[in-house]
Amino acid sequence: MTRRNAQLPWGNRSNSSIYGGGGAGRGGIGRGAMLAGIVLATLVVGYFLFTRACSSTECDKFYCATGDSFATPEGYERVTKIYAFNAEKGGVPAGSNIQVQLKLENATTDGRNLGFYRYVQESKTWEPVTPAVLDAQGQQVSATLTSAPERLTVMRRLSPAGHVVAYLPANGRLHSDAAGKITILHTRDFKPNSDGGLTGEPSAVKPDGSYAWYPTVWVDGGETGLIPLVSGILQNTTTRSTHVQQILKKAQDLQLAGIDIAYMDLRVAERTSFTLFVAELASGLHAQGKKLTLTLPAPLRLPDRIDEGAYDWAELGKSADVLQIWPYRDQSTYRRDMPEILTALTAKVEPTKLVMTVSPYAVEKSNDGIATMSVVQAMITATKLSVRAGNDNRLTTNTNVSVVATNLDREENRSGIAWSPDTASVYFTYQQNGGRTVWIENVFSIGFKLELIPRFKLGGVAIEDASDSALLGNIWPALIPFINSGQPVLMQPNPADLTPTWEVSKGSMEGGSRGVLTWITPAEPGTYTVSITVSDGVARFRNDIPLTVQPKASPTAVATPTAAR
Repeated sequence: MTRRNAQLPWGNRSNSSIYGGGGAGRGGIGRGAMLAGIVLATLVVGYFLFTRACSSTECDKFYCATGDSFATPEGYERVTKIYAFNAEKGGVPAGSNIQVQLKLENATTDGRNLGFYRYVQESKTWEPVTPAVLDAQGQQVSATLTSAPERLTVMRRLSPAGHVVAYLPANGRLHSDAAGKITILHTRDFKPNSDGGLTGEPSAVKPDGSYAWYPTVWVDGGETGLIPLVSGILQNTTTRSTHVQQILKKAQDLQLAGIDIAYMDLRVAERTSFTLFVAELASGLHAQGKKLTLTLPAPLRLPDRIDEGAYDWAELGKSADVLQIWPYRDQSTYRRDMPEILTALTAKVEPTKLVMTVSPYAVEKSNDGIATMSVVQAMITATKLSVRAGNDNRLTTNTNVSVVATNLDREENRSGIAWSPDTASVYFTYQQNGGRTVWIENVFSIGFKLELIPRFKLGGVAIEDASDSALLGNIWPALIPFINSGQPVLMQPNPADLTPTWEVSKGSMEGGSRGVLTWITPAEPGTYTVSITVSDGVARFRNDIPLTVQPKASPTAVATPTAAR
């Protein structure tokens, strides 16, 4: 008995042909075709499963790509797939590191703000692990890991300003406004020594993952004998390679994500040897999955050319990951020279590799040269007071006394504190061994410097000293809007804020706006205080001078002469 309910799909279906008629020959052909189709489908499925199994076994790296799609946090973009740790590799032994290379989903030449992140299943969040190093071809990124997260990816932190680099003195305290804003921290920890090694200890820095920490090996002409020492190291192939190996060992021993080299004030004779040193060091660091940044003095603008001195920017740009341009000090020519310098540099180096440094220090120019000073030092100079008294220099009651802001006295052709449109900064002039000009860096002047970064499409901004010091100008109110938007805020101070103000503890006063105050002393003798307060348009600085007022001398009685008898 035939049971139709048990008939297989390819059974006798002579009455169901769409072509009509149902001869035995056609039914055999139909069954054969269907059998062939199923066999083919089976082979396809088998091939898929086989190749997938082979693909998984072919991944012999520490991390293998997955199909996971955990949400990317706001303010970041994912640039690789999400990878899973290859369990067949086992764990990472204590004290060991692993080298990880992940392929980018889209090739790029922009290595800014790339970092490895691990997925935390419990909190469903991504946490930073370490910065990522982009290879020369822009195809993959690498890093050295001290542990093996279960899920790993590479993301780019989206900052309109690009890199935000902060320099600190060794063990300096970071400015509170820098928290969550900086992407790279440099601490000036190390110096070369005569055997090619490094002296100094790493700062007590514990990166929270929001920024990369690359300690700086710092050299400049301020320390006697250091430049000749470095010159000797660089000019000899053997000592140069020894120096490279010592830096690589330090980076490995301290498990650093990168190193910054700041060999300032080198002689032009070291141009080739410094370039070779950087190329060798960059190759070694990149092989370890670490980054190399360079801090270089700004070139000089000469009448006929841009003078790079000892630094071949084009070649250095091929080796290093980031090139930080140290501040150009001469504020009298900054707005003329810096655009031409940046035009020359961006023609030689990928602009996104260039970072322009701004400073919280004031600058003084005189016949002695150009020097930096803290804003507090500058304002101590500006608020210096003196007194013009009578011939005997005595201050007496009910007397007009001139109290003078010596370095702001416009009656002596000083400028006073003023805004200079030519330099886009607050400044003042004074006399000491010749004429001197002091420019104050603050939120106003910094804004006009920051505008060069988007104009030349540079890779970001660096801050010469990001320490939390009351002696320095607070330029963070200008930096933060730029970091958040990529555009500077351009403002000028209120002229009224730049006019000095005066106070006297007793008596009365007249004038003072031009730097000279007339103080009418009290009727009673005693010690009184005269104060001046000046401002750079942002902060206010006060200086007090105690003055002792004496009673006026009583008229001396005159004896009447006696007539001679």
